[in-house]
Amino acid sequence: MAEINVLQSMVDANKRATTAVVLTHNIDFIFAQAILVNRLRKSGAPRLTVFADAGCAAASFGRQSEIADRVGRSYRVVPVDLGVGRRFHPKAIFLAGPEGARLAIGSGNLGHGGWSGNCEIWTYFNFPGEGGPAIAAFRDYLEKVCDLAGTSDAVRATVLDPFRSEAWAADLPGPDRLLELPADTPLMDRLLSRLQEPPVSFDMMAPYFDAEGVAVSELATRLSVPMRVLIQHGKEGLSSKAAAKLPPSARILGITPGSEERQTIHAKLYAALYNDRVVITAGSANCSRAALLSSDNGNAELMAITHLSRAEYEELVSGIHISDGPPDLPEISPNEDLDEIESPPVRVLTASFDAGLLVVRCAFAGGDTPSEIRVVLNAGFLTAVADESGSFFVTVSDPGSRLWVEIDTAAGAVRSAPMWIDHEAELRVGRPEFNVQARLSGNEGPISSEGLIDIFTLVVEHYKSSVPWAGTRDGKNAPSPVEYNLDDVFSAGFGRRSYAPVPGGGYLTTDEWSLMNDYFRLGGGTRRTGDLSDDSTDDGDPAKPKEPPAPAKPLEPTQIQKLARLMDRAVSSMSSMAFLESRPPPRLAADIRTVALLLGIARRREGMDKARVDSASAKLFHALFVGDGRRPLLDLYIEAHPDAPALMQSSDLAAAMTLWIADLFNKPEAGAWFSFAATRLAAVHPWLPLGKDDTADSLERLSLHVARLAEALPDFWLSWVQGGAAIRALMERLTDPAQLLATVTRPRIYSGEIVWIGDQFVVAESDFDRKRNADFFLLREARRARYQGSRAVPILDVIDSVELPDVVKHTIKQILTPAGQRG
Repeated sequence: MAEINVLQSMVDANKRATTAVVLTHNIDFIFAQAILVNRLRKSGAPRLTVFADAGCAAASFGRQSEIADRVGRSYRVVPVDLGVGRRFHPKAIFLAGPEGARLAIGSGNLGHGGWSGNCEIWTYFNFPGEGGPAIAAFRDYLEKVCDLAGTSDAVRATVLDPFRSEAWAADLPGPDRLLELPADTPLMDRLLSRLQEPPVSFDMMAPYFDAEGVAVSELATRLSVPMRVLIQHGKEGLSSKAAAKLPPSARILGITPGSEERQTIHAKLYAALYNDRVVITAGSANCSRAALLSSDNGNAELMAITHLSRAEYEELVSGIHISDGPPDLPEISPNEDLDEIESPPVRVLTASFDAGLLVVRCAFAGGDTPSEIRVVLNAGFLTAVADESGSFFVTVSDPGSRLWVEIDTAAGAVRSAPMWIDHEAELRVGRPEFNVQARLSGNEGPISSEGLIDIFTLVVEHYKSSVPWAGTRDGKNAPSPVEYNLDDVFSAGFGRRSYAPVPGGGYLTTDEWSLMNDYFRLGGGTRRTGDLSDDSTDDGDPAKPKEPPAPAKPLEPTQIQKLARLMDRAVSSMSSMAFLESRPPPRLAADIRTVALLLGIARRREGMDKARVDSASAKLFHALFVGDGRRPLLDLYIEAHPDAPALMQSSDLAAAMTLWIADLFNKPEAGAWFSFAATRLAAVHPWLPLGKDDTADSLERLSLHVARLAEALPDFWLSWVQGGAAIRALMERLTDPAQLLATVTRPRIYSGEIVWIGDQFVVAESDFDRKRNADFFLLREARRARYQGSRAVPILDVIDSVELPDVVKHTIKQILTPAGQRG
């Protein structure tokens, strides 16, 4: 029981974990997001699921909710409510990956005290290795925990995935070496049944006893051998009254930590001592009726059994000092130090957000479920309506990280404690997607050439794998994306910051790793400045600028060829309707902005063949957004899923699309009329360029990290948005082309000229006399067709007769006038 950093021990032994599961009674959310999540990045950045006691988790989140903003996004916490008088009390850490699994069963809660500060006890198991029986038993216990928590199929699949998908799991032996609750028989019965013969003596150590001392008295009576009851001085959990009732075989001795007097001894240990060995049962169970004498109606507990030599046992307990006499026991039993589950008028059990739908489960003190509740978010109030199951539903575009629930009672309106929100799209990550995240996390600065190839390789595998649509909905009260407002778009300050960036602040060096990480993960948005990391260093001079990282080395010829092949594979994978249908809208948006960023970084890497990148880039852009012999894939996707625009819209997507179009603008690989096709894309799908309120931040960040010019992308974005708004306004007014045709006197249409026929823009494929038939490419339908030339409306000839503001007409003329004729 020497002080040990259990997290560091686990991480050091697991370099490629894909799944992490923690069982805990209490949870420190700040420790979880600032320490645990960051440390796990060094162990492969596994998907983390924490099961915690519902009452303790609620109390802890109530204290920390303002800064605990990563729960429900970077990791999942599942509250387990066993009912009045029962506690979810096991403590375990489980890491698993392709190479094997490691398990720690112990006494420490998820926090600094439980994982490094207190005097705790942990038992470690590895597989492949001798820990197979314990890990098999933990697998079975995890299934039971999922049942206790009433988890969704998605959560159950996440935590049990290693046992079903990894090759080593098939070789696991039968379960053994763990004792768990709930069970059919009490924990004490099973603990004693493991002792094949009576021990010479027995040691037990626990910080908490039931008020009457029933469990410790029962244990001493049933053992009938000398028993040392070890209780810490100054933290006595047993009253003198209860101690007086113990049988003569039980002797109470005081203990203190060997290294630090103020350290809490939180270990729970039951040791049967024989002449040549010691059988230890250690873990979460205190010496209480709820832990040792109950079965299905007691706590949830987890204990591990190990066999040590007498010398090994003496070394184990050498971290504490055992006195010759008892501590000063209080006359009255100390109060239980575990947070009680309160019974307020309304308590939030879970809150889950997916595909624009927020689902809230509550418990009500009166027992009756109301038909509706008021959900309180940072942005205001929303009314959620109950369904047949008693869950409450409301649509919202972005609920943030926490909520409250408010209901009306006879005494007036009452509000619940805060509750975190599980963002299912961010938490639901498949193995190929996970592999990309693991590669991207924990890095900063320029991406090396090898790193760029690694990312492309993993991304291609991700593109080839489908992503679950679980929880998504199509066309059911989905929030509407924003539309253009001509007055705003063409106002003097539109798209411009109201302040100048402060020199020395923001991003001073190229940070492609962080940018790629943020673009790939669901939710989008730039890196959160409030993220904490235990890996930061303080050199005593916070104002001292960091040494800029070295730029990436030029690509070598073999790397250029490999990168080109990977780009072709990425384009091939994404250029199909099957790919789009394999993605729910948020994941599709993230994949689009990721490939745009990858192409942008590859194009700028020294040594890369830019024309080769432009060719692959143009091919994918046309397939997704323009069409070539078939309608654009994005148009077909949105027709099938009308709620997709609202779920895909983000500032990072707008910035990535701007970079993509800017790189292809006026490039021969993109085609002669690409610039108009890009403008039409902005006209048909305003949500793509408009992004969200922080689009200016995303554009500036992308400019600095990739384009290298602070104002280049914001200027290009502004022209793209204004062009899209102008062309959309024109399309809305071209409802009577026959009337406009009457004013056209020009006899010829020229090759490449963009005109209007019927109800869409088309491109003339050759010069022709308007009295003859001619071939056109139809932009909306992405196909070629032959029409009578007299039906073609040359927009430049009629724009002045269309009712539009002059600035909008001027913009349209600039867009449609051939480049060589622009003034």
